[in-house]
Amino acid sequence: MYDPPMDIAYRFGDPSKLYLNVTNRCTNRCGFCIRYHADGVGGSNLWGGSEPDLDTLLTAVEAMRGPEPFREVTWCGFGEPTYRLDLITAAAPYLRGASRSIRLNTNGHACLIHGRDVLGELAAAVDDVSVSLNAPNRRRYLELCRPDSESVAATGSGAPEGQPVPEGSSANAGQATIAVTPGDPGRESAPRDFWEAVLDFLTRSPGRFRSVQASVVGAVLSAEEIGASRELARSLGVELFRVR
Repeated sequence: MYDPPMDIAYRFGDPSKLYLNVTNRCTNRCGFCIRYHADGVGGSNLWGGSEPDLDTLLTAVEAMRGPEPFREVTWCGFGEPTYRLDLITAAAPYLRGASRSIRLNTNGHACLIHGRDVLGELAAAVDDVSVSLNAPNRRRYLELCRPDSESVAATGSGAPEGQPVPEGSSANAGQATIAVTPGDPGRESAPRDFWEAVLDFLTRSPGRFRSVQASVVGAVLSAEEIGASRELARSLGVELFRVR
């Protein structure tokens, strides 16, 4: 059977917005994620094929351009976009000319993936960020998102290699061993835990990005858990909250 390559640039809903699908790699294995139930959205295929290089990405975006700039370009597909930090940063100058706004939809694990603080690099390349908080506490996060310690690099390359903490014990669940290169003055280390990474990303994002949003999936949380998630986001300095 022929498997078509994944669409790199696609539209969904508002035709003035463009989405960029550049990897199928992800640190989480969320049971509610649409990628486990469909090949794509809006008629676009978001699974399979090689990850694009910069030229391939820009060609795909250019093919979708019209006479007016996109209202928004969003890094969002069937994987965690920050695995491709190289593309996010390299494409930023072109995308700023092709769009009025650049958004990143992320699970907040970028610093774990790369083994160093990359928030500054992302903030220089992205205007707005939406972070999948997904739960009101660590226990529920691990239950719902099922983070994979083997998906985190020890070398900071973004590739799934290195020395992950073995799974199987409650003490190690949701943790990963990484080589850390701090980027913020006074910051002693990057997060070593998937849940901690999300909280750290949300805590340090206001003031760096034009807008910061936390989100949860309403279908898998109770009303009380949604409320607790909203309050958690507020306690981290994030006022924008979305129930997906």
